[in-house]
Amino acid sequence: MFDTAFRHNDPDDCHDKTVILHDCIAEKVMYKNGILCFEFPDGFWVTHLHEANGTGETVRTTAARADFQIEDINDVEAHVYTRNIFKKTVVEFRNAKDLADAVNSGKCTLEFLYQYRTCFEQMWSCALQFGKKPYYRACQLHMPGAVAVYRWNELRPDRKW
Repeated sequence: MFDTAFRHNDPDDCHDKTVILHDCIAEKVMYKNGILCFEFPDGFWVTHLHEANGTGETVRTTAARADFQIEDINDVEAHVYTRNIFKKTVVEFRNAKDLADAVNSGKCTLEFLYQYRTCFEQMWSCALQFGKKPYYRACQLHMPGAVAVYRWNELRPDRKW
């Protein structure tokens, strides 16, 4: 996983809007040597602002990866929201290892929805998607100190936003 070479390795600039993970689904989550890695078999979005995108539109990539350099894996938290039998929302706190185990076992996938960030931390509004009930659970992924590098090979002009 970590030894795969990619043609494009774009560091995330907190003011840069060239790579978008909105509606992108990670099917594998790994951690090694300070890097929390999310693999996107169906790619992610690259906007027309990216120098490699000459299409003039936002398009998908081929299979891609987002690597988040983090200071301490124990600082990464996933807050999963469920409704109990009394119709009250309950927050379950999970660590990155629990989240990775759930995704890597095939129990669920992780869909990235919205990103909230400063130059020093990131929080993602996400959804855990299951093949059976509950089908969907909202979650927030908080990664303090995270710095991302987006890795991909080719654009898919046939897959427009």
